[in-house]
Amino acid sequence: MDLEYITWLDLSSRPTDTRTLIPFLKDMEAYPPFKYQEIVADAGYESEENYLFLEENSRLSYIKPQNYEISKTRKYHQDIGRTENMEYDGEADCYYCKNRQVLTVQYEKKEKTARGYQRTVIVYRSSSCNGCLSKQNVLRGTTAKLQWKSGRKCCTFQKR
Repeated sequence: MDLEYITWLDLSSRPTDTRTLIPFLKDMEAYPPFKYQEIVADAGYESEENYLFLEENSRLSYIKPQNYEISKTRKYHQDIGRTENMEYDGEADCYYCKNRQVLTVQYEKKEKTARGYQRTVIVYRSSSCNGCLSKQNVLRGTTAKLQWKSGRKCCTFQKR
C-alpha cells in the first residue's frame, strides 16, 4: 500500500506468508519505475531469510515479530526456559540458566529452507541438570526448544 492505495497484488498457493514476501517483491519491482525503500509486513512474513533479503537489497523493514504480543506479558518474562531470559556471555559464547548452570555450544548444524536458503543452527547444552529445582518450570511447555534429555540429564536448546 502506498498512502492507503493498493499498489500491487499477488495470489499464491504457498501455505505460509514467510515464503511469499521475496517472490512478491521481485515481481512487483519488475513493473513500477521505482523501488519501495521501506517494507511494512505483519508477523506472518517474519523470517531470517526475509530479513536478510531486505538488508541485502538496502530496504528498511518493519515486520512485526511473531512473538510480539506474548513478549509483553509477565509470563513470557518469567519463563526461565526462554533463551531471551537467560544471561548470555558473548566472549565465552555460552548461556547461564537461572541456577547458574552453563549451557555451551555442542555443535552446529546446517538447515536449508524450501527456497534453498542455508542457515546455521547452534545447539547449546548444559553438562548436568541433576538436582535442579527449576527443571519442571523449564520443561513445561516452553517454546525456546529447551528439552530435558532423560538419558543425558541436561538441558538443550537451539539458536538460529
